[in-house]
Amino acid sequence: MNDDKHWFEKAVDTVVKYFSFILPDTPSTRSRIKKHFTSDYINTLNFTGLNVEPYGVLCLGYTAALFSFLAMFIMDISILLVYNLNIGDIDVFTILIMCISTILIPIVILNLVVTYPKIHAQYMKIHSLGDIPEIISYLVMYLKLVPNLENSVKFAASESSTSLASDLRKMLWDMEVRIYHGIEDALTNFSMIWGKWSEYFKRSLHLIRSSIQEREESARVITLNRALDVALDGTRDMMNQFASKLHQPTMVIYSIGIMIPLSLIAMLPAAGLIGIKITIFQVLILYDILLPVGIFLYMRKILLSRPATFNPPRIPSDHPDLMHINKKKRLVVSIIIGLIVSIPGLLFLLLPVLYRDPYSIDPLLGFIVSSDGLNSVFPVTLFFIWGIAASITSYCISVYRPYKIVRDGIKQIESEFGDALYILGKRIAEEKSPEESFVYTGKTMSTSKIAEIFNQAGYNLTALHTNIKDSLFSSEYGALKYVYSDRVKAIMRLFVEGIQKSQRAVSISLIKIADHLKELQDVEKKIKESLYSLTSTLRSTAALFAPLIAGVTLAITRLISNIITSIGEKMPSESIVDTSGSALSTVSNAFTIENIRPEYFVFVVGLYIIELVFLLTRFTNGIDEGDDKPAFMYNLGSTLPVSIIVFTLTVILGQMIFSGIVHV
Repeated sequence: MNDDKHWFEKAVDTVVKYFSFILPDTPSTRSRIKKHFTSDYINTLNFTGLNVEPYGVLCLGYTAALFSFLAMFIMDISILLVYNLNIGDIDVFTILIMCISTILIPIVILNLVVTYPKIHAQYMKIHSLGDIPEIISYLVMYLKLVPNLENSVKFAASESSTSLASDLRKMLWDMEVRIYHGIEDALTNFSMIWGKWSEYFKRSLHLIRSSIQEREESARVITLNRALDVALDGTRDMMNQFASKLHQPTMVIYSIGIMIPLSLIAMLPAAGLIGIKITIFQVLILYDILLPVGIFLYMRKILLSRPATFNPPRIPSDHPDLMHINKKKRLVVSIIIGLIVSIPGLLFLLLPVLYRDPYSIDPLLGFIVSSDGLNSVFPVTLFFIWGIAASITSYCISVYRPYKIVRDGIKQIESEFGDALYILGKRIAEEKSPEESFVYTGKTMSTSKIAEIFNQAGYNLTALHTNIKDSLFSSEYGALKYVYSDRVKAIMRLFVEGIQKSQRAVSISLIKIADHLKELQDVEKKIKESLYSLTSTLRSTAALFAPLIAGVTLAITRLISNIITSIGEKMPSESIVDTSGSALSTVSNAFTIENIRPEYFVFVVGLYIIELVFLLTRFTNGIDEGDDKPAFMYNLGSTLPVSIIVFTLTVILGQMIFSGIVHV
């Protein structure tokens, strides 16, 4: 039962249990909570269903802020140790960045934790709007088969696992305890509440309710079709509006998050000409901490406004193809793989510490250690980049590739289901028995995955002499036992219920439902196409363009640094006293081996590329698929190796081309 808890609830429970000393439950604390946690905040907590108290939320915020402060403080101490605890040797700009990061990041984290329930409530409301097509489709499908409004609502509430379905279940409970006078009163009130958020949902519900009053079958079907059209058109318009608003944010991410930061890398050597001393710590904090955090918050804000449209299939952990996956064990193995890959880089970096004058011991050792030797062509810190990428890739692929295979199978079944349903309906309309109809449908679609289900159902009926319900839904031998598609199961439950009442009616309904499924699939396809056109550029950027630009820029940076340093060395000693000479001297010092070794610079930029791939993959996957963690993790594991290979090849080729240009 504990596994069903939301991660925020688990975090609050853990903090209250082990870290409550950070925020003692005193009268002053309760007074502070009462002042800042208003009734609106309490209502928000109730809406989200999060079983947490304001004290627990604030305690979690303080704890997260404290741990982030400690992490930043440790990083500051590490920087001071590099400078032998002499703060006078650290430039003002680095100190400023250290102070801003140490103060700002804990405050941002505290604010994110405390405001999370509000953000989660907004997320739930927006995603509930995306649940509308599924709920309306279940209502319409049921009413086409059986014109009973109350049973159709119960069917939609039970078959759907969406957040909107949970509101329907609450509505039904309120009706049972006599808060409403019947299903029509309850549905009218429900439509008025959700009409504030979605006018087209309100119109669809009114049309569904009015369809019951139609005396003729044809008029009832027309009204139900109109209700479905209104819901689908509303969903399509909602996603088109979201897509149209994505152009500017996408350009902001592409320019500010990718192009401008990577372009600025090439300009860093020129900063010395105006007296700015660039250090590795400045670049590390800016590129690997502050910039990714800023991009993440901006992307998160955009994704929170994305309405869900068609939920991905839910795959339970007890699926036969997934039960063998031990995530913790595979995480440990992935970390070990990353450490093994990183060992050569660690050894190469320790050599200068172990041997003060490596050239006197062995020329090869000196070549490995010197920044003008091996590192001028092959930066040894690439081993660390490979190690991090190897850990992430091995974990994502080994754990989530089976999820993708299962999900692809479910999607294939759903795409084929409409055609199979049409054939089944036609066969039953010819007054054939259900078992013969199942077998015929399976043979007709023999090359498809859906054929296995219909063949199994036919076998259960003919060989085991079971009833239709058990042939499909038996926990021991049912044809749908390992089919994890809510849509397929819901429609087949309609079939089971309808076949017991009228074979002719159910055949007509199956044909109509098949057409209805095609409409849903067409809308889903068009929505994905409209979103994909916006995200394809960012996908290509994450995999190819960003690492390519980063590698070329690093090579250009090395070239510019060598040229400026060479000019500074050739300047007469008298001219160094001049302003131009001091500028050249400054930039020469800024990029000397003691301050920024090129291989360290490659590591910082490579780490930024890994973070960029993570962020862009999350953003594009969030736009295309919504909250689909398996799809995101698998895409991350597929994209990251390509990006790192491109980055590595570009860096090595660039270093080889420009390494010889030292003098002008």
